[in-house]
Amino acid sequence: MPAARRDPATNHRYYLTEDLPAVRKALGLPPIIEGHRTQLFLNFKGGTGKSSIAASYAFHLAELGLKVLAVDLDAQAHMTKCLGYEGSNFKFTLYNVLIEKMSVHEAIVSTKLKNLKFIPANLGLSPVELSLTAMTAREHRLRKTLDAIRNEYDVIVMDAPPNIGLLNLNAILAANDLIIPVLADFLSYEALRILFETIASIEEDFSYVLDRIAIVLNRYNKSMNICRTSLKALEKHYAPYLLKTVIRQCTKFADASSIGVPITQYAPSSKGAVDLNNLVKEIFGLGQRPKTETREQTLETIGA
Repeated sequence: MPAARRDPATNHRYYLTEDLPAVRKALGLPPIIEGHRTQLFLNFKGGTGKSSIAASYAFHLAELGLKVLAVDLDAQAHMTKCLGYEGSNFKFTLYNVLIEKMSVHEAIVSTKLKNLKFIPANLGLSPVELSLTAMTAREHRLRKTLDAIRNEYDVIVMDAPPNIGLLNLNAILAANDLIIPVLADFLSYEALRILFETIASIEEDFSYVLDRIAIVLNRYNKSMNICRTSLKALEKHYAPYLLKTVIRQCTKFADASSIGVPITQYAPSSKGAVDLNNLVKEIFGLGQRPKTETREQTLETIGA
């Protein structure tokens, strides 16, 4: 076993999150994940709890010992806030990197966990869509930026704004995995259909296929008829993509987000924290995406 750290005041032995990979290796356990993953949280409908989940998800991955970079792509800076930081306090965002060609390392901010870093957002990111329009290879600017640092992290977690725009196109083309939080309501279901149509178009236009698409139902309350009905509809039309894990309705999750504390820190035994942990386990236990024929059949059913 690697030598433990010691508290000079109490002489207690302890390990930090960044020590966990060495501990696992010493115990003969395999790495949590093999290789690198770049994961995008996206839904064209706002208010699905996407940023709250993405922030707590990234934080929990770091708690497990992975080297994680969280990237806030939304000028509203919700992911930044959910991690406990105020976007307006930061000078640099992805705008400076993508448009002004600043080194991405200058925009990366450290957190209290040594193995968790993030790129914040604020209103300074707002002009990025317009500025990208005039640039060459504008659809691949983010991918090229992340390519320079992928080998420094196990997982990059991106939180995207709820719109169809050039920055989100960049994010999709830079990602391996697309994670889609949805609510159990009609508007979320309609937005999901539009998102899948958009993904199909992007894959055709750019000859790029995401490795995984995962849909996670958020704020689920099995006592509500609309939730049960929506779950059945998702199981019928999106079965190849729908995760078994649901994130149950949890007031502590909302409380945690409002004060900028990840749910696994704020209330580690809450339903929200338990479900988030299950989400991480299921996502990293997923196999490959369905074959193209299966996916095309699914999209045809959705569009019917």
